[in-house]
Amino acid sequence: MGKKLNIKISAFILPSLAGFLLFYIIPVAFSMKYALTDKPVNGQFIGLENFRNILNSEPFLLAVKNTLKFIVVSLPLNMVVPLLLGLLLEKLDNRRWLTTIFMSPLVIPSASIAFLFQSFFSSNGLISNITGENVNWIQTNASFVIATLIYIWKNMGYNLVLYLSGLADIPPDYYEWASMEGMGKLQFFFQIKLRCLAPTLFIVFVMSFINSFKVYRELYMLAGNYPNSNIYMLQHYMSNQFNRLSYQNLTAASFLMTGVISIAVILFFVADRNMNPD
Repeated sequence: MGKKLNIKISAFILPSLAGFLLFYIIPVAFSMKYALTDKPVNGQFIGLENFRNILNSEPFLLAVKNTLKFIVVSLPLNMVVPLLLGLLLEKLDNRRWLTTIFMSPLVIPSASIAFLFQSFFSSNGLISNITGENVNWIQTNASFVIATLIYIWKNMGYNLVLYLSGLADIPPDYYEWASMEGMGKLQFFFQIKLRCLAPTLFIVFVMSFINSFKVYRELYMLAGNYPNSNIYMLQHYMSNQFNRLSYQNLTAASFLMTGVISIAVILFFVADRNMNPD
């Protein structure tokens, strides 16, 4: 009986294992081979030379700097703006339609988002018509602000729903106790609400961090492979290396990026566990 059960379990597991092997393990193994050799096919093993080359590459360093800058600026905004909206919508009885409006950017295709922002910020766009200047703002230093707006506009609806759910889970007794104690709204927010929202804040933080790397789709459709230097991200660098068939630099950069993201997410979870041991 036990042997038959093991065979049945194996029959269910094997297709998933085969897919995992075919679409993940084998491609990763080939990518690691590219990263450690000097040629894509039958190349000579050169160890970490490709990694040293990209760490000394100005385009790669520019992409890293811009990516880190974008995360540092946009991630806190993507946490604070939806939280403020959630606090405003918290007490509204008929807030479903407003929530739907804020959620709508999630279902809009990236191409449509790029077209929408081009209609605002291109040389013939709305902003140029208002200012009277024939300027393609997407190719100026304002491009960083535009990228931040795209990121926040697209992701704040999802974070808003998470915040509203977290706010709804705060026990009503806390509000009654705060009223009896004469606690002001600001004091109640920092001492009670933020503590109750701690798990939600952590989820929003991790999701916002991951989504900050996904803004490349809109930026690529908005400005192409070579945008303004302020929004030249890691994904631009890797895309350009792929177009040049420079698989060594591409795979080395992708492994570095994956490693940094993985370490960062692990540190987030470790920090959250230490702060919330229960």
